[in-house]
Amino acid sequence: MNNQVPRIPRNPLSSLSALSWIPIALLIVALVTMFLGVYRIDAGHVGIVKRFGNVIDVVDPGLHVKIPYADTVEEMEVRERAFRLKLAAASQDPLELPITVTVNWLVKRPNVEQLYIQYGSLKQFESRIIRPRLNDAVKGVTSRYKVNDLLRKRTEYRDQSQKVFTSRMPNDIQITGFSIENVGFPPEYTKAIRQKQVAREQAETEQFVLDRQRLTTTQVTQTAMAQRDADKARADGRAYEIKVQGLAQADAIRIMGEALAKHPLVVEYKKVERWGGKFPTTFMGGDAGAKTLWSLPGTGTPKPATR
Repeated sequence: MNNQVPRIPRNPLSSLSALSWIPIALLIVALVTMFLGVYRIDAGHVGIVKRFGNVIDVVDPGLHVKIPYADTVEEMEVRERAFRLKLAAASQDPLELPITVTVNWLVKRPNVEQLYIQYGSLKQFESRIIRPRLNDAVKGVTSRYKVNDLLRKRTEYRDQSQKVFTSRMPNDIQITGFSIENVGFPPEYTKAIRQKQVAREQAETEQFVLDRQRLTTTQVTQTAMAQRDADKARADGRAYEIKVQGLAQADAIRIMGEALAKHPLVVEYKKVERWGGKFPTTFMGGDAGAKTLWSLPGTGTPKPATR
């Protein structure tokens, strides 16, 4: 008796299905490779392409292709950046002052590759290069000035700090702005300044009052002098008037005397004119020791003579 197990016939489609997955897998690998090989650089940045760690190219914004797993790309900003630093610097007095400084800077496009190779990323450049050199430059310039000069010569102080700082920076970057936002002062110094300002204002007020009094005194003096001059002018005018009147009366008397000398009867004529034709009704007479008042009869009005 033959106990053989019957053989199941092999399905030819199974081998075909296994072979058909190979192109699909290759397609997937190709898509993944293509996806990994395409990259984009945003505006305001450049791409630093490195192949196995070595910088091989710097690309501009846009869509680019790289070799997957071999190339890596790191973006670097080429727009203007602001770096702010707070530090404590001693003045010439010396007083330690808190100062806040802001530097605006950017990377020069032709020098991006060199800057990256020497200093690394922008964050590293700011921490390794900008921070220590800015701190040293501002402290060095601050030590040249007294506190009062920092207040009065703020623009000069800023320009000198910028000049010293810029001279210490590499040519790979460009300094586009430099500002000293704040210079703090110790409380005791601020109090002394306030007291000095109050004293100055009081002195100015006292000087104003003194000037006002001096002006009032000057006005009173000028008024008195003007009144004196006016009185003198009136007195001179009155004296001149009296003098003129006297001269006029003297001339009148002289002329009258000359006229009377030439015409003596004018006096008698004036007497008669003033008499009015009336005789006296009384007269005084008697001896030398007794004076007697005599009353004459009649009214004293003479009657016209009859012919």
